Amino acid sequence: SGSNQRLEDHIKLHHLQQIMHEFFLHTSDDLLVPQPPGHFSGKLRRRIPGSMNLEEFKDTIFRVLGTDEYDDYLEKLFVKLDTLSDGFVDWNEFCTHLLLLYRENDYLHTKCDLPFVEEAKIRHIIHNKQEQTSKIVAVHSPVRYVTISKEGSLCVWHPNMTVDKHYVISDLGDDQKRRFRMWVTDAVYMKNCEKIAIGSTSRDIRFYDVSSSQYFEEYHLFALADVPYCFDYYYNNQQPNTESILIFGVDTGAIHLLTFLKPVTQLFETPFKNDGGVQKVYMQDIASHNTWVRHHVIAAVHPEMIKQVRFLPDNEAIISASASPKSTIVICDIFGVKKSYVFRIEKGVECFDHNKNLNLLATGSGDHVVRLWNPYVTNSPIATLSGHVTGIIGVVLHEQFKQVFSYSKDAVIKVWDTKEHRCLQTISLKFPSSLNGRIPEHGQFPVHLQEAPHSAFILTCNDFIASLRLGRPEENTAHTETTHDTQLCCAIYNKLLKQVVTGCDSSNIAIWDVETGTKSVVFPNAHDGEEITCLTFDQTCRRLISAARNGTVKVWNFHNGHNLHVLENVGEAEVTGTIHLPDQKVILTMGWNRMILSYDDSDPENKYLPAKTSWKGGQLHKDDILSSDYAPPNFLATASYDGEIIVWEADTERVYLRLRKGQPPSISQKLDAMKTTMVDGRPGTRSSGRSRPNSRHRTSHRVEQG
Repeated sequence: SGSNQRLEDHIKLHHLQQIMHEFFLHTSDDLLVPQPPGHFSGKLRRRIPGSMNLEEFKDTIFRVLGTDEYDDYLEKLFVKLDTLSDGFVDWNEFCTHLLLLYRENDYLHTKCDLPFVEEAKIRHIIHNKQEQTSKIVAVHSPVRYVTISKEGSLCVWHPNMTVDKHYVISDLGDDQKRRFRMWVTDAVYMKNCEKIAIGSTSRDIRFYDVSSSQYFEEYHLFALADVPYCFDYYYNNQQPNTESILIFGVDTGAIHLLTFLKPVTQLFETPFKNDGGVQKVYMQDIASHNTWVRHHVIAAVHPEMIKQVRFLPDNEAIISASASPKSTIVICDIFGVKKSYVFRIEKGVECFDHNKNLNLLATGSGDHVVRLWNPYVTNSPIATLSGHVTGIIGVVLHEQFKQVFSYSKDAVIKVWDTKEHRCLQTISLKFPSSLNGRIPEHGQFPVHLQEAPHSAFILTCNDFIASLRLGRPEENTAHTETTHDTQLCCAIYNKLLKQVVTGCDSSNIAIWDVETGTKSVVFPNAHDGEEITCLTFDQTCRRLISAARNGTVKVWNFHNGHNLHVLENVGEAEVTGTIHLPDQKVILTMGWNRMILSYDDSDPENKYLPAKTSWKGGQLHKDDILSSDYAPPNFLATASYDGEIIVWEADTERVYLRLRKGQPPSISQKLDAMKTTMVDGRPGTRSSGRSRPNSRHRTSHRVEQG
């Protein structure tokens, strides 16, 4: 409905320019102000050019936007804009309101928690025998991390970074006869059939079954024409036993596709004589396995070794990367029908990541730079993120956080905002292997992002593994969304503008729209870090009066957060109540100084308001004033810690009646008071001391950190 439509959410730049033009050209007749009886005629009041009343304002918006759907909202907006309460608004008021609103919206959109708030867990992979890890693979049901070393050691880890088990890739003694040792290049988890495919420099792919607690090698595809250097795997979530594709890039620049027809049943043809050991499949005989698998090659995608591949199922394309400056990133159609997208980067790339929902391609290069691209705009990146001092070897896009995690050769992680293109966090990992001057060594794929619920960033360096949890420790427990960084201390409602104002212990004041639940304005650090103790509106509901624990009181323009007045502080004691008396044009404060103080509020130009301590009825409270209330037009009530309640006449400042007399303190209270005096050397208020109590915490405490 129209009442829920926010003009600010739909207005565009050209609309703003038209509205500004309308304001500047707007002229109207002077107003006839009625005069008291006995005068012959009314008095003309001149209207300032460019000021509009409500009907003129609504008419202007209607002409610019061509719709009256915002009429209900415009009436509420007009009340907010009319800061002088004279029934008119001008361009400055309209523009200031929009600026504050957009600034706050921008702050809320860009404000984000740092992804890493806990120390990294770093563990030694003893079974690697000082060799670096080539790949980290996460298997499911239950979740385990599998690290595969360069020389073929598989180590299985619990998510808490304790070792579960380990295996060694066996070559049945063949390695002894070879001149060169086998090195693992990459591996990928085939989730639907619960297998891990592992490639090596021996030009083979081994398929390990990981469906049970004991992993075992099931198939060995050997005698490939080239070295399978990088993998990706795709299957249909809804129909896991239908066609799935194992994609691998080779050292000659070609891309191979193995399409498994019924992967859950089996991957390759099974011989009649099955001795129960590893089934060997000769690559040249792959055509004879066509009941279960098809092989397809996309030749010469790159002029040199392919470093990484990624399958895009929605448009049946493959992203591949190489170090070649002429064809660094290529997005090619697997059938060769559609045109390829070729990205050229002078230094090539070491790694990339792609996210369909963010519509982003992130690349990391040896020139220390992370680049963000639109996947279908090849001529220039959206953003160039500089800050690393060594080459980038790992880059990951986090869709939910809208962030990029990049990892460089010197074991430094940087977190980047994908919209603001700025660095949010930098973490330097202290791997023990690199502390003694040893240069960090990494495999080709040193990073892995684990999704919720485990939510972790896993990295390897030399023969060590590190795990960084994403988010706060309580993230996976029952969690209630908070609106403030520390505990709230007060909340009041503005009936005129239908907004709620909240104050918290970190000295921030926030204004919330009741109908939408959005935060409209924030007064950050309103009282220089001191806890807010009370909030009040004046009679017009257009000025906000706030008080703090150290005795400071400030008056604010409620619409734009401008500080109008600062009230003189008496005694540096907590203020527990502020009251505005409109007829007398006076602000009253009371609190732990046990006094009722008055401040002259008649001059809007006077920023600093001195305190008047000479309350005519006398300062009768013997203990801290904790509560107060005002019943217009003339009654004021105050209550103190000792139980005394006094009702005053506001106009005469005299006692109207005493509802309850204060109780004398007990012996133990007197002793406590004496101790307080001895410790901080100041008699009187209980609010003394560095970690003093307040009206909500009667014992000493420190501010809880949000």
